[in-house]
Amino acid sequence: MIREAAQRLAAAGVENAPRDARLLLAHALGAEPVEVIMRENDSVDIVMLTAFEEAIQRRLCGEPVSRIRGWREFYGRRFAVTPAVLDPRPETELLVEQGLKRLDQAGRVLDLGIGSGCILVSILAERPDAVGMGLDISPAALALARHNANALGVAGRATFIEGGWGHALPGPFDLALSNPPYISEAEMAGLAKDVRAYDPHIALTPGGDGLDSYRAILRAMPAWLRPGGCIGFEFGIEQAGAVTMLMRQAGLTNIDVHRDLAGIQRAAFGRRAP
Repeated sequence: MIREAAQRLAAAGVENAPRDARLLLAHALGAEPVEVIMRENDSVDIVMLTAFEEAIQRRLCGEPVSRIRGWREFYGRRFAVTPAVLDPRPETELLVEQGLKRLDQAGRVLDLGIGSGCILVSILAERPDAVGMGLDISPAALALARHNANALGVAGRATFIEGGWGHALPGPFDLALSNPPYISEAEMAGLAKDVRAYDPHIALTPGGDGLDSYRAILRAMPAWLRPGGCIGFEFGIEQAGAVTMLMRQAGLTNIDVHRDLAGIQRAAFGRRAP
């Protein structure tokens, strides 16, 4: 079953087709992927077979595996995802990893554009001494972030605010993190179908050159980031120079750029002057 489904997926241009077929069979069986390998000689109930075929058909239409399953693993934890939020990407784990290195003891964290909650919830799960706040313009995204915070046991240390980048926030915060929409309007048409058709437009692009979210966040920053505090951004390929220039213009110092596992410049951190 896996081999036949993988052949169909590969013929449709799906990358990592054997992996996707195995993950979707595990989903249909209600099992973990490793169990599928251990049970490779088992027969499959007709109801589960039907569920597997439906999942494969959705993948053939371009729907990501995480959307079909309804969850994505991020920083070692399982986060529910819905059509209301950006599907968390592995490269965004870089923000969590580097943010944790910069977070003071008993620090306050701000997640700007919280989406699924993967950044803030991961930070709080790793640091029981920290508290945090998430901001998002989408009520549906905030509801999902609350759900994930509850599911992962950090809801008591997290608060959620509905609003845009300039919303008044009860600072000061020691660390702010953001993976804002950064794709330029001109690039939208060239995105892969599993991104363009399934991630919310508002989470992908602010329009124009893709940098308006950084400009707005940096304008508001003095109102909520404490002197000496850090802010970290994710950005797209070839945006490192433009984003770090905006950070310098906003008065940030000690700016460090970090590469993801593919070697692409993906995140930058800066410190507000004391």
